Amino acid sequence: MRFVRTLSRLPTILAIAVAPCLLLSSARDASAQELLDQIAGLGRANAEAYALPLSEGLVRAMAGGYVDRSRPLEALRFDLGVRLLGTLPGEERQSFTAVVPNTVSFSGSVFQQPYGSTDGSLETPTIAGGGDGLVLVPQGAFRSTLLARGLDPDDFTLEFPPGLDLPLAPNLAVQLSMGIGFGTEVALRFLPAVQVLPEVGELRSHGFSVHHHLSRWIPLPGVELTGVAGFQEATAGEDIDVRAMHWGVIGGTRIGPLDLFGSAQLRSGSARIEYRVDNPGGVPLLPPDGTSVSFRTSVDTEPTYLVGARLQLLVLNLAGHYSFGEQDGFSIKLGMGLP
Repeated sequence: MRFVRTLSRLPTILAIAVAPCLLLSSARDASAQELLDQIAGLGRANAEAYALPLSEGLVRAMAGGYVDRSRPLEALRFDLGVRLLGTLPGEERQSFTAVVPNTVSFSGSVFQQPYGSTDGSLETPTIAGGGDGLVLVPQGAFRSTLLARGLDPDDFTLEFPPGLDLPLAPNLAVQLSMGIGFGTEVALRFLPAVQVLPEVGELRSHGFSVHHHLSRWIPLPGVELTGVAGFQEATAGEDIDVRAMHWGVIGGTRIGPLDLFGSAQLRSGSARIEYRVDNPGGVPLLPPDGTSVSFRTSVDTEPTYLVGARLQLLVLNLAGHYSFGEQDGFSIKLGMGLP
């Protein structure tokens, strides 16, 4: 029987996006748990590379995607809405080259080049890519030793998970904005505790931003200027912690009920993933059983630019924008309140 790879603490950042995709698509053959079990067998370096489009995308989706007007709300005005954000992975994040150790230790012996792929290539899809995952099989002296000891080399075969054709890294937030006077608006964002999968527990996110009307100090005829800065965090137990910051300038103009705007911002953040490996069979390519593994994906301070529009209809409003940067993204918001 093929060795089964599992984790007692799953990399929950993957489950956030994987679970909805699997639940919504009847074409998937594997269950969410089966997929996460496969991810668990990748080891630190390969797990990080497989998850990179998602972990980077979540940081960028949480950073700077909360613009929907060219000027802050007036004092005592408010807006309550739901916002969907997404970051697009891009073609360059569809695959990665698997990390395979040059040596492994097994039963007191060290073997050179112990694993290879069935076709000679080490390219395998990321979570955003498509197609079957890489299959690594014992080879050379390592395979011969397994056979000599009466072991089945198939029990030591390692299969990488297939690509999920993940179209985006998603983020969802409820946002309450309030004008507090002096040309300033404060916005609070949150996602209440939600259980995506029983294995990952409850997920939460929260954040805030401050908008200040710069046109009070730098008047430009026909153009509204607003400064913005904010912070966002998402957590799930002790397994995941994603943090992101953004700051920049918004500019735009109003034409009746339509507000056209653009923004230049800087964003940064990081995603930390931690899990514990369950490897009771002692497969040499994986970390030892019970090893605590963690990795952090960082997005250094980088620029992003966005253009968008907001339509106000009485107390209802609909806003959206598209952002350009290292990874492109978008935001759609439906809200209501006193404009």
